[in-house]
Amino acid sequence: MGSVIQTLPRAVASPPGKPVRAEAARSQERARRVALEPGTWSRDEAAAMAAEFDAMAASWEGDRGGYRPPVLADALARGGPFPAGRAVEIASGTGLLTGLIAALWQPVLAVDLSRGMLARSAARHRVQADASRLPLPDGCANAVVIGDGPLFAGEVARVMADGAVLVWSNALGAGAPFHLRTELLIDAMTTAAGRPWDATTSEAYWGSWAVLRAR
Repeated sequence: MGSVIQTLPRAVASPPGKPVRAEAARSQERARRVALEPGTWSRDEAAAMAAEFDAMAASWEGDRGGYRPPVLADALARGGPFPAGRAVEIASGTGLLTGLIAALWQPVLAVDLSRGMLARSAARHRVQADASRLPLPDGCANAVVIGDGPLFAGEVARVMADGAVLVWSNALGAGAPFHLRTELLIDAMTTAAGRPWDATTSEAYWGSWAVLRAR
């Protein structure tokens, strides 16, 4: 039986003024590659991405602080029900989304590749790490939340406990640098976990989100 994707109607309007990220197409190609071919990700590529985000850390919240939270907030409001317990936030950055996650799950472990980003985060539990090699035990997370970050499906599946959810948020929807279609997310997670996944999706503000659950 194929995966089931439930698409909810939009509840949060899209205002005028949506920004365009010139790097989106190139970054989306990389996001697709690492999701489907994680073996192509290298330490050199990780170091280059870390340096790129270190350089953006000082201006990150001023550039993106207003439009990133509404998308995840809608996912958390309407994508449930959610299990209680521990959450792992991948690509946590400066913590723009961490407070929303902490309102549902405790504790929250904020993981980011960039030391510069993490230095500006108020998250209580932070770790600098490459998401392709999470320094976490198997089955430790009741939720994995990725807001505009890479999907390393094998590692996500490994750290998820039974009944856990994957919450995926792209603040600029199809124009986001890390955007992946829900069908691709499902394919990557199905391949990694060896079992089918279903999803609930919608659009909100300038972005889109998906909540995935294994069967």
